[in-house]
Amino acid sequence: MNTLINRYAFAVWLRNFLTWQKMVWSSLASNVVNPVIFLFAFGFGLGSVIETMAGVPYLAFIVPGMMAYGAMFSSSFEATVSAYARFQMQRTWDAMLSTPLTLSELLVGELVWSACKGMLSCTAVLVVAAIWGGVSSIAGGLLALPVLMLASLAFAGCGLAATAFARNWEFFSYFFTFWITPMFMFSGVFFEIGRFPDFIQVFAWILPMTHLVEVIRPLMIGLALQPLDVLIHLGYLAAVTVVSFIVALYRLRRRLFD
Repeated sequence: MNTLINRYAFAVWLRNFLTWQKMVWSSLASNVVNPVIFLFAFGFGLGSVIETMAGVPYLAFIVPGMMAYGAMFSSSFEATVSAYARFQMQRTWDAMLSTPLTLSELLVGELVWSACKGMLSCTAVLVVAAIWGGVSSIAGGLLALPVLMLASLAFAGCGLAATAFARNWEFFSYFFTFWITPMFMFSGVFFEIGRFPDFIQVFAWILPMTHLVEVIRPLMIGLALQPLDVLIHLGYLAAVTVVSFIVALYRLRRRLFD
């Protein structure tokens, strides 16, 4: 059996990349400029009011959160709105599946492409924050990138699962309202999650974004990390990636071939 990550899956990734090149500037506006604006607004705006958080300068505290947000939003948007357009509106997926490409390979290509869009956003935040002195440890920032890639795969997998169930554009309003927004607000992007009520904290730990922030923030501000805790967080992100991918594959197989 051919491995899922092969030349066919890469062809899907390459097709999306070549298409993206034709609309690169509009894409950069939403995927790169948007999180950078948030970084400036909250890092410098709130930073002038909240000097420190968890014992570190607020700008240094918020940079990992904004990198996580950039990865989450960009990969999720690509795996939902953009992927749905290719699937349902443009019928690009139908055309691809008329070739030797399998549905599994198609979804792997979409998954990795969406994750790459997330990495573009979080890397842009890292570069801008480093220029403005908001990164305590450049080495920690670089070490955070592989973790962000794993998380981007998890976010993209959840997006593909949502796309697999979507019957119209309005469906994604539920996804962004009840999945993306809670991750943005409750996963430790702006404040420590310990500041929230207990029931919100329990909910926050269900969200993959919380596990991402718990790993990359200590890396970037130079705090010690417990190896077991890191394994648990990374394992959770990997599990979300696998489960969401299987759900997307199962649901799309039923929609396309049954």
